[in-house]
Amino acid sequence: MDSSGIEVLMQRGQWDDAISACRAALQVTPTSAKINGYLGMCYFRKNEYAAAIDPLRRACTLDPKCWQAGARLAQCYDRLHRYEEAYEIAKVWQRVNPSDPTLQGLVYTLEHQVRGNRKDGWERTQHLAHEVTFSQE
Repeated sequence: MDSSGIEVLMQRGQWDDAISACRAALQVTPTSAKINGYLGMCYFRKNEYAAAIDPLRRACTLDPKCWQAGARLAQCYDRLHRYEEAYEIAKVWQRVNPSDPTLQGLVYTLEHQVRGNRKDGWERTQHLAHEVTFSQE
């Protein structure tokens, strides 16, 4: 099956069939950035983020302009709570396509997430225990 057939399966939401078709196509052309990207996207859509990482990473390596795969890769790391990796990847791909709203949002939110995970300097004082009381009505 060629990439257009895989695209049809993906448009229909037939993720398992699209994964099978991608795997078959990769047997013939393992260096296809597009097919690797499609395979990663299928896993992403099935919420199998760990499985999506390798094909998305291959797509990014094979085509350094494939920012869509880079954005999905960052989203996978984000959803796996690997925020530092997600942030670094999103920053790299935002340089390739600075106007993409997905990458802009990732960089913005992950920057705060990563910064919030640090416990050095003034940021340690953010997590001081305090008591909250509500007035009785």
